[in-house]
Amino acid sequence: SCRWVASSFGSLHRVPLPAPPEVMAPFFRGALPLCCLAGSVARAEQVSEPLQASRLEAVRAAVQPVLDEMALKHNTSFSFGFTEASGSLPLAAGVHDPWAQKRLTPTTPVPLGSVTKPWTALRVMQAVERGVLSLGDLAADWIDPVLQRLYGDGGDIPAPLHVKNVSLVGLWGLQAASVTVGDLLSMQSGFADYNDTQIMDWTIRHGGEDMPPWGYVVSASQAGFVCAPRTCATYSGTNYVLLGFLVVQVEGLFSWQDLDQLSVIPRDLWRSGRYRFTSFPKLGRCLQYPGFAHQFAAYQDPTASAQQMYFNDLIHDSCLNGWTMGNVASTGGDLANFFYDIFTLAPTGRGFVNSTTLEAMMQWKPLIDKWCFGPRGPGSCRYGMGFFRDQIFQDFFPTKNPFTDREAIRLDGHPGEDWGSSASMCGYNKHFNFGTCLAMTSTMGMNCSVPAHVNEAAGAEVTCKVYDAVLSVVGGPRLRCFSLPALGVAMKCAWGNETPAALGRRPMERVAAKSMQGHFFEAEEPADGASEIVV
Repeated sequence: SCRWVASSFGSLHRVPLPAPPEVMAPFFRGALPLCCLAGSVARAEQVSEPLQASRLEAVRAAVQPVLDEMALKHNTSFSFGFTEASGSLPLAAGVHDPWAQKRLTPTTPVPLGSVTKPWTALRVMQAVERGVLSLGDLAADWIDPVLQRLYGDGGDIPAPLHVKNVSLVGLWGLQAASVTVGDLLSMQSGFADYNDTQIMDWTIRHGGEDMPPWGYVVSASQAGFVCAPRTCATYSGTNYVLLGFLVVQVEGLFSWQDLDQLSVIPRDLWRSGRYRFTSFPKLGRCLQYPGFAHQFAAYQDPTASAQQMYFNDLIHDSCLNGWTMGNVASTGGDLANFFYDIFTLAPTGRGFVNSTTLEAMMQWKPLIDKWCFGPRGPGSCRYGMGFFRDQIFQDFFPTKNPFTDREAIRLDGHPGEDWGSSASMCGYNKHFNFGTCLAMTSTMGMNCSVPAHVNEAAGAEVTCKVYDAVLSVVGGPRLRCFSLPALGVAMKCAWGNETPAALGRRPMERVAAKSMQGHFFEAEEPADGASEIVV
C-alpha cells in the first residue's frame, strides 16, 4: 500500500465542491425528499476547561478509531471537534507534512475556505444590531467609497484587473444599483461567481504572491449576472468579498488590510481563550504563518505522458484565499466551539448575535446551483445569511431508516473548501445540543495504491462515518455510509512540496515528484535537475 505514516492525538481540553455524480447516485436512488442551552458567557468560559465527561469520553472512543482508520486508508489527515455543555473534545489523525513526517495535532490550524462566511455574516449583523447599518441599505453606498479609495487610480494590482469605473454599477451595470446589503448576505444579488480555475492557476503560477480581494470582484464582474437581484439565490463567494469592503467602510477603516476579523468574537469569549487556534491570514505564503497545516491541491499533472494526478503542497502559496469569503484557518475543535457558541449564547444576548438576529439569518432561500447536492438531488440546497442548509454530507445524510426524523441529524452551519483542504459536517445540532466539525487537509483521498474513484469519494465516506460515530453516542439516527470497492487500476500520482516559480523566472528548488504507485511515501531530498512543474 501507499500511505504516510499516520498516528493520532486527542485531548479533552476544550462551499465546497460536490462529490462526483457516480459517488452521489446510490444515495438518491430510492431516497425520500425532506418533507437549548440558554447559558452565559461564564458558562462558555467554563466549557473551555479540561473536563472529564462520560459522553465526551464516549465520543472519543467512537470517533478516534474512525479517524485513524480513514487517515491510513485515504493517506491524508483530519481535525475533528465536538462541543457540548460539559466540555469540548478536539481530536486529530494522520500526517499533514510528509516531508518532515509531522502528524496533525488538535491544535494545528488548517486553512478552510468558506467556513469564513459565517464569521463575516455575523460581523455584518453585529453592525445591524448596533443600528449603524440596515439590511435594506444599498450595498453601493457602503462599498463604492472603499473601492474608489483603494482602486480608483488603478492601484497596485495586476494589469488585467484594471477597470475604468470602480463602482458596483461600473463593474456590473445599472442592475447593481439596486443590490442591498441583505442581498449580498443571502446570495440574492444575482452576481455570478468568480472564475475559480483561473484564480487558482494564477496563484500557483505566482508562488508567494497574493491575488487581492479586488481580483475576485473583477473576475466575478466579468461573468456578469446569473439573474436579476432578488429573483433567485445563487452561490457566489464574491458577495462575501464585497461584504468585507462594506465592513471596512462601516468601521471607518482605510484599507481591507486594516480589518481585524477576529474582533467579531465577543469580548468575554475572546478573553476566555475560546478560539486560540483560529486566525485569518492576509498577505503572504501559508508557510509564513507558524504552525499551519500543509494542504494538498490535486490536479492533472500536465508534464506526465499518461494520466496522472499531481498533489501540490500549498504551504508555499498565498493563504489569503479571497479574504472575507475564505481565509479562515482553524481546527475542528475551535469550529465546534464556534457553532455551539453562536446558537447556545444567542438567547442570552451575550454571544455573537441575539436570537432575533440569528432567526433572521436562518430564513432559507432555494439555491439554483446544480453543483450543490441536496435532498432532491442537484440544485436542491438552500442558503440563509452565512449558513447553508440541505447540502449532502453537511447537514443532510443518507440514513439507515428512510423514515427517521432528519431534524435529529440536522447541523446548522457552513461547509468549506480551500484548493487543498475541506471542512464538512460543521455546525450545531439543536436536537442533541452539540457543535461539531471535521476538517481534512486535502480535497480528496491521496492513496495511490487504490483506484481514483476511491480517492474521489474519500470526503463523503469519512464525513458520513465520523458523524455516524457521533450519533451512535448521542442516541441519534444511524447513517447509511459506504466504502467503494478498490477495484480497478491504481491511481498514478506525483508530488511536489514547492510551488513552481513564475514563468520566466529562475525555477525554485523543490522536492522531486515521485511516482506513488505501490510504494510507501517518504520524504526525499531534491533531485539534481528536477524539472519545474507548471500548471
